[in-house]
Amino acid sequence: MVSSLGRLVLSIWLFVVLIVTSSYTASLSSILTVQQLSSPIQGIDSLILTSERIGFQVGSFAENYMMEELNIPRSRLMALGSPQEYAEKLKAGIVAAIVDERPYIDLFLADNCGFQVVGEEFTKSSWGFVSISLHT
Repeated sequence: MVSSLGRLVLSIWLFVVLIVTSSYTASLSSILTVQQLSSPIQGIDSLILTSERIGFQVGSFAENYMMEELNIPRSRLMALGSPQEYAEKLKAGIVAAIVDERPYIDLFLADNCGFQVVGEEFTKSSWGFVSISLHT
């Protein structure tokens, strides 16, 4: 025979197990999602340290800035002609990031939500940014 006290202890125990299991599942989901969304490139400094190729808009100040101010070799730079080309090269992994003026990046991101801006503004005029693909 099962006593009332036994039923109470069993009910409390099942409730505790349910809470612990739910918490574990939520934490695991959160950890795995954050790992998927994080990028190896955190800004211009980490981009400089890699050997990855960097895209920039044809005719932009970014090419000279990256070569002369940041000492990035020309061989790592790739001139891109359109936002569609930005998306293609990022998705294919041909370039790790795009360096461009902030208004152009904002326009690009308005149509391409699979990418994000990372890092801080890095020019004195405050309009250079790095954008990279989310690894989803």
